[in-house]
Amino acid sequence: MALGPAPTCDQPDASRTGNGFHTRFAEDLVALRAAGITDLRLGVDWARLQPRSGMGADLSGDWLEFYFDVLTAADRAGVKVWATLLERTTPQWFDDERGFTDPKTADRHWPRFVEAVAEALGDRLAGWFPIDDPIGFAARREPNDAVRHGELVHTMLVAWRNAWRVLAGGPPVATSLGIRMVRPVDGTVPAAQAARREEHLRFTTFLRGLRDGTVVIPGRADTMLADLAGAVDVIGVKVHSDLATDTAIDDESLRRWQERATTLLHRVAEFGHDKPVVVSSFRASRSQRAENARDAEVLGEAFIRAVQAASHDGIGITHAFAEPAVAATKATQEAALLDWDRHPTPFGEAWRTLAR
Repeated sequence: MALGPAPTCDQPDASRTGNGFHTRFAEDLVALRAAGITDLRLGVDWARLQPRSGMGADLSGDWLEFYFDVLTAADRAGVKVWATLLERTTPQWFDDERGFTDPKTADRHWPRFVEAVAEALGDRLAGWFPIDDPIGFAARREPNDAVRHGELVHTMLVAWRNAWRVLAGGPPVATSLGIRMVRPVDGTVPAAQAARREEHLRFTTFLRGLRDGTVVIPGRADTMLADLAGAVDVIGVKVHSDLATDTAIDDESLRRWQERATTLLHRVAEFGHDKPVVVSSFRASRSQRAENARDAEVLGEAFIRAVQAASHDGIGITHAFAEPAVAATKATQEAALLDWDRHPTPFGEAWRTLAR
């Protein structure tokens, strides 16, 4: 998150203060456009805009003004903004009411927030990513209980449908589904079962539900969810760098990573959605910290080749995003498009090939 976690969110962390975007957004947007970036994903922070319970459809004036200023600066810089409404955190007051783990709480508060943001900002945006990686969100909130986890996944599908009901007809609404090659953590039967479950959730639950309205969650009876079928304008996926068991970054490991990334995009296309596709690359490194600038660059180049290959195969990819755009920390700056000082990284230079 460019601003760092809000003090009023359910996961505050005073040590994470963001990357300076709060005060440097105007120059950041100019630097991104100069680096060839035309579109930007921007988190619209629920905990900042509605820091306390009882605000209803009201939004914090100070933070609303901040987002207005960002959008004005983006217009001037020639950068189109896509808003993400739910990332990793929620307001603390929402969590105190059990948040998305309580369907009634989610149904009461989430659509009102979506509607308030849509009314305030919708006519100035290029698109929406209502929920970022809903399967990952559910896994973090309910990691140990399969029953509660399945209930939360269902609630996230309902939350998506409710957001669609509000946003449909405006700027395009895109998913942001985290996809990856799922492997058992070891050779045991439980590990194999867990991998099959995650595989289904990441590749079938949302993609099939959005295609035909059927909610298929392992361990739960299949159900139909009203207005879910077709409730999307753009199929968006987030792909994490994946070198599997390769211990070194060389030509062969990069070739395998490129093949895996291309395969992932083809698997998404197999669900037959006649929709544009948006791809996001998250962290061009094997771990939280890129080993060096060259590692980030060649991993990024391999992913770009995968996107180009999928596009040449007929997959209708219209946009590609790289996260983060501006370095989140100095330690991980090689995996961003711009480093901490707002200069293009080698990875950022490689990413410009897509713009060309």
